[in-house]
Amino acid sequence: MKSRGKEAKFTTAQSTGMPKRTPDLFSMPINAWLKNSSAGILVTNEKYRCIWINDILRSHIGDIIPHNASYSQMIATLAPMLAEPAAFHKQLKILRRDKKPWFGWEIPFADGQFREVTHLPIFHGETFMGSIWQIVDITRRRSVMEEIRFNEEKFRVILNNLNAAMCETDLEGNITQVYESFCRLSGYREDELIGRNLTEIFVPADNRNFAHALRKRRMDTNQPLLYDLEVVLKDGSKRWVLCSSANVYDRKGNITGGAAVHMDITRQKMLQQDLENARHAAEEARQAQKEFLASMSHEIRTPLNAIIGMAHLLEETHLDAQQREYINLLKHSSGILLGIVSDILDISRIEAGELRVNPREFHLRELIQSLRHTFELKLGRKPIKITAEVDPAINTWLIGDDMLLNQILLNLLGNAEKFTTEGQIAVRVYQESWQNNKVWISFRVCDTGIGIKKDKLELIFQNYKQAEGDIREKYGGTGLGLAIAKQLVELQGGNIAIEEMPGFQTVFCFNMPYMDTGKPLAAGKRKPGRIPRNQTFENASLLVVEDNQMNLRYIMSLLQKYKINYCVATNGPDASWFLESKHFDLILMDIRIPGMNGLELAQRIRADEAMPNVATPVIATTAVALESTAAMARAAGITDILTKPYTPDQLLQLFHKYLNEDETELIMEEVQNISGYDFSPDLNVQFLNGLYENNISYAADLFEIFLRIIKDELGKIRELLDNDDWSNMKFSLHKLKPNFAMVGLTWITENVQVLESLLNEKDINKADIENRYNEIVTSLEKYYPVVNAEYEKMRKYIEVNGL
Repeated sequence: MKSRGKEAKFTTAQSTGMPKRTPDLFSMPINAWLKNSSAGILVTNEKYRCIWINDILRSHIGDIIPHNASYSQMIATLAPMLAEPAAFHKQLKILRRDKKPWFGWEIPFADGQFREVTHLPIFHGETFMGSIWQIVDITRRRSVMEEIRFNEEKFRVILNNLNAAMCETDLEGNITQVYESFCRLSGYREDELIGRNLTEIFVPADNRNFAHALRKRRMDTNQPLLYDLEVVLKDGSKRWVLCSSANVYDRKGNITGGAAVHMDITRQKMLQQDLENARHAAEEARQAQKEFLASMSHEIRTPLNAIIGMAHLLEETHLDAQQREYINLLKHSSGILLGIVSDILDISRIEAGELRVNPREFHLRELIQSLRHTFELKLGRKPIKITAEVDPAINTWLIGDDMLLNQILLNLLGNAEKFTTEGQIAVRVYQESWQNNKVWISFRVCDTGIGIKKDKLELIFQNYKQAEGDIREKYGGTGLGLAIAKQLVELQGGNIAIEEMPGFQTVFCFNMPYMDTGKPLAAGKRKPGRIPRNQTFENASLLVVEDNQMNLRYIMSLLQKYKINYCVATNGPDASWFLESKHFDLILMDIRIPGMNGLELAQRIRADEAMPNVATPVIATTAVALESTAAMARAAGITDILTKPYTPDQLLQLFHKYLNEDETELIMEEVQNISGYDFSPDLNVQFLNGLYENNISYAADLFEIFLRIIKDELGKIRELLDNDDWSNMKFSLHKLKPNFAMVGLTWITENVQVLESLLNEKDINKADIENRYNEIVTSLEKYYPVVNAEYEKMRKYIEVNGL
């Protein structure tokens, strides 16, 4: 490096004992150096007269210094070119007086350029012979250095004034450098921080191990880290900082320490805590709202049902014209009020996340035709025609939530009926696409009513919004029907919009994904009480893998009815033994069985071609009819899926599909209803009629099993809940879930499904689990006497009728 102002010692020939010889100043070695130097060179003699200038210097200053110019002449010539001539002249006097070497003398010129001058006095022995002056243009280098210094200062100012406090540490975490911003954050002075350990001085004692581990991880993985940490300041107060730390390296790439930037996020942390508190408050408010709505539903619906019922009874009495008008007005107003209450309760359940999708097999054509018939009756004598078209390509049973689909269509049809005084309401259903067992169905509800203005379209799907201000006064309603329909569609993965179609004023279009079971729809509408004519499966052999007592009793009753030979296995090892021992024509297997997963068992069946049942159809029974379940089942080699609880008709269709060798169509004949037995209206009568086809003996057997086992099973689940045994609790719930539906308590089955879903969540909330479990127990306690009374009623009926 150059040393400004430092002397250089030159050894002469005389001082080294070399032969005395007086070399000429321009002897060959010096001459070569002077002429070939890339720097500007000026040579003066012992009297400081200019005796030589090289071409490099002349190219910079021109030919302004003549040969043999005196010292005074040179000064006079150069002074006007300099920015500080006085300082230049003063330094020259020192050099002439001392006659010592001088390096790194930077001289500013008036044009903004800089030259660096090196003065080398030449001696022969003790005799001064002259000087060599080396002049180098350092303007560019100086500009770069100034820029570097400027940037360093700029970044230092930024770091000192940012809220981000920066410091540097060595390998042990001891502070080696701090910036003013760090001192400002911590409350310490720089001299109080240098040399002290960053973790020991700032991190609370209970978090120091964590902080040390973070530093070790950063150095071991050679990766920067970002984390938040609570620190203690000089005054003892605590703050939260967001810390970004990285390793610092030397020129060889070795880690020499670390640099960290700390940003004060205490305010954000406080805000985060406030938001968390607000979330808890909102959860509590939502729970209170749910409880209020449940209470309101009961308190409003009870008298409202009485009002509606009494209005219908009054209508059947002898009334004059004015009284009949009053009754019609009462029925209309009470119907509107019931719709408003239902809409408010529905939207509240959706917004609270209480509404669940419960997929199951359903007949889409029957659902559409049933809705069309319902609205035909509702329209009465109005000059409105209602039509329904279903794509012929939709010819199989689908899996989805038919109840939610029914509600969506009811809302859209109700909207169409409200705003249509004459003309037509049409429902059109098309199959859009089919892929990997999933079918997208498009639904259109069209009407010739008053229509919707284009500038109001964005309002109609919003809660409590209606297209025009006078709509509510003229037509009534809450503005919730379409909002509910939209949210129900989106809840199931679909979307809804408004389209234009010739001949109609309003067209609501929505599409929904459903699973295609591949099971063909029965030809014609079937009624409960039909049995197959001359259809038995006496030569068939079937293996039943099931451990649930009610499901097993139900299956065995049906198999006996159809005269099918069967074996029963209640666990995985027993099922494996049967499958390895003999051939079966069909395997009916629960997916979740003790000792082995049903999917694993299916894979084992398909894995070995030497096994007797490698090609036997396997029907999986499950209470979870989700697409993911079906995909896993297909991958495991399962042939078909039967969703619990299933009807005798559904099971018979599978027997016909896989056991009927001639593959002829199943011919059905009606038989007289064996009993005309009516189930209690406190139970799901429609479901029970479809499940048992009025075979009261089978129903009574399953009701008896339910009454005998259900309380013990719920007690076992209670123990699993108390022990936080979520895996076994989920398994037990899954097995128990269909049992409630088989005695007509379908709403409890839905609650069990919700509880099972809660157990599938990543972060299980025990309080939520306990609340839902208690709701199920409470509901059972309420309806257990109803089920027991129904069982006694069935037994008496069987005795009286000799069944």
